[in-house]
Amino acid sequence: MKAKHIVSAALVAGVALTASLVHAGEMIYRPINPSFGGDPLVGNYLLGKAQAQDDNTDPNAPDFGGFSETDLFLQDLRAGLVEDAITDAVKGEPGRTSVIDSSNLKIRIRSLGGG
Repeated sequence: MKAKHIVSAALVAGVALTASLVHAGEMIYRPINPSFGGDPLVGNYLLGKAQAQDDNTDPNAPDFGGFSETDLFLQDLRAGLVEDAITDAVKGEPGRTSVIDSSNLKIRIRSLGGG
């Protein structure tokens, strides 16, 4: 019985001590979403979370699953060659010609001056 009183007294003392440390304050609404006035730096985080939860698929989206790593590498290589040829012709002096030659197509790019 004595132990029961000691536990009760300790519990009352603990509640009283905890209650004295707790104080109420003003509640302030701080929006998280930047669309509603929240921190704009949180926008990318929220977009990432939304996209991670999105399980819908676009029926018109291209399917890149059919391309192998080699196909993707060749596409990047061709795009780089085309970009280099265009840059070479445009940034050169007027009349300069750059040629892109493939098995099916031959493209000549001639600089007319002025970019």
